[in-house]
Amino acid sequence: MARGVRTSTNQLKMKASKAQIAAREQAEELVVTNATKPKASPMLTSEERKMFNKLKKRNDNYTESDSESLNLLAQYLTMWYNLKQHYNALDVFDERSADIERRMIALDKQIAAHMSALAIPLSQRFRLANDMAKVMIEERKLQQMEVEKRQEVNPLLALLEDDDDE
Repeated sequence: MARGVRTSTNQLKMKASKAQIAAREQAEELVVTNATKPKASPMLTSEERKMFNKLKKRNDNYTESDSESLNLLAQYLTMWYNLKQHYNALDVFDERSADIERRMIALDKQIAAHMSALAIPLSQRFRLANDMAKVMIEERKLQQMEVEKRQEVNPLLALLEDDDDE
C-alpha cells in the first residue's frame, strides 16, 4: 500500500499532470494551508481567550476545523492552572488537597484527549490532501467518461433515422 506524498505541491519531485497538480493544490488548500484560522468561542473568559491565542500561535497549521478542540483545550488548561494555584496554596496534609488532586487528574485526561485531536502532524495532513486529490481526479475522470458516452451518438445514424421517419 502506498504511503502517500508527505510534501507540498511546490516540493513535488515526481512527474504529475497539470490536472493532478491542480487537484493536489486544491486539496492542500482545504487541509493544510486553509486560509481560515481557528476562531475563539464567545463563551471563553478573558483568561481562557489568552490561553486560546497562545495555543493558536504555537502551530500555523491549525484551521477553523480545529477551533472546537482548541477552545476546549484552552478551557481545560485554564481550569487546571487555577486548580494548581489553589493546590499550591494548601498545606500538603490538608484534606481538600486530595480532592483537588483528583480533579486535576480528571482534567489531565480531558487535556490529553483534546491535545491528541489537535496533534495531526503536517506530514499526515499532506497525506490526507494527497488522498483527497486522488479522489477528485477519479471523480473528474468519471465525469469525462459520462460526457463521452453522451457524445457517442453517431450523427450519420441520426440523419438516417430522420430520413426513415419521412
